Amino acid sequence: MASEAEERWKRLAALGVRSESPTPEGEARMSAVILQLAEPLLKQHGKTPQRAEAIIMLTIAAWNKSMFPLDKQPLIEKDLINSFVPKDGNAEAVGVALEIMDTMVERRERLFPDLRKIIVDYKCTISGGRLTLEVSSAPIPKLA
Repeated sequence: MASEAEERWKRLAALGVRSESPTPEGEARMSAVILQLAEPLLKQHGKTPQRAEAIIMLTIAAWNKSMFPLDKQPLIEKDLINSFVPKDGNAEAVGVALEIMDTMVERRERLFPDLRKIIVDYKCTISGGRLTLEVSSAPIPKLA
């Protein structure tokens, strides 16, 4: 059985990532960016590890969705909802997921309008009441 690190590199390689590079000096670390975006929801609703992880997952999904052109975002959103909400999930769960993602996209546009990176992998760990987030990202070009 492959180790967690090997599985992670397989996922990254499938996306075309050849190697990781550290965040350049003065550039925002994506883990800090995601935590800043999610902070209000984490404070209000992240009382359990499961809820906190769900908020982080939806924040990352919203971030990545917002990197696509506007005409592609509805399809991306549909794919994300299909992967997050169980097939037997109710309309309320879909509505909550969409509302969270919309809120995160609005915050991203306000707080980080020029940061163009896609999140390719992440690991969220909650231990002793402390949330740790590790993020791998890749820069993407500005779209015309």
